[in-house]
Amino acid sequence: MLNKTSIKSLFRITALTMAFLIFAVTGAQSYSLAAGAETTQRDQEAVTSTAENIVPETLTDETSNIAEDTLFDESHRNTEETATDENYHTLDVGDLETMGEDNSPEASMFVLPIVWAGMGIGQLLGWLAGGTAAVVTIVKFGENVARVADFAAELRKSKQKDKPRYYKAKIDKQGMYIFKGLTDEEALKHLKDSSSNDVWTPLETDAKSLALKYAVSIVGVGSIKITEKESHHLTGFNDTRYYLHYHGEKIGIKRSGHIFYDSTGRMGVNPR
Repeated sequence: MLNKTSIKSLFRITALTMAFLIFAVTGAQSYSLAAGAETTQRDQEAVTSTAENIVPETLTDETSNIAEDTLFDESHRNTEETATDENYHTLDVGDLETMGEDNSPEASMFVLPIVWAGMGIGQLLGWLAGGTAAVVTIVKFGENVARVADFAAELRKSKQKDKPRYYKAKIDKQGMYIFKGLTDEEALKHLKDSSSNDVWTPLETDAKSLALKYAVSIVGVGSIKITEKESHHLTGFNDTRYYLHYHGEKIGIKRSGHIFYDSTGRMGVNPR
């Protein structure tokens, strides 16, 4: 039979053993948890490092490739559209009318405004002579005009560029008078407005050209022509001065007024 001392020793040994076991089990669990946490942290750091070092490069490359591919596709598509525009063009009447004219951007860059547009005869003479015109204007037909011989002399001396080719003109028994400069379009319109309207130009070639333009612009059936140059001084009266000129016409339909190019004129030979 165990005595009290033996029982106490047994309880003490048992208690120590239980304490040791509890400590061993708890320590093992703590170590396991600590090791797991450390492993998890290392894994997370490894993932973070991988995400920082690999993912951005991959995304950047893919984004760059996508952007480059998109730009290439758009550039290729624009090139194809440009080539299509250049190779296929619908012609209309305006295209046919302007063929042969220099409509390049280089040419249009140097198109200057018409400085003399709208100038009266006094202003025009001043511009032609650089402000020192010696020609005296007179009043005829209710307007200031210049005698054609005086005007032609000033025109020949002028060093101005882009001078008018055509001029509104009118005649009476004493001679021809210049009113103002006309563009080519204005000269044609002036002739078409009335068969009694006249135009003067310094050059015979420009007179013939305007006569032809008038002929082809008249609507109606019939052959077009320009007349032989005329003066009428051989059939005219000796109190009237006559000038060389052309007419444009649609035969049997309409004839233009005079398109003069002579600045001297001749008196008729037949007495009145």
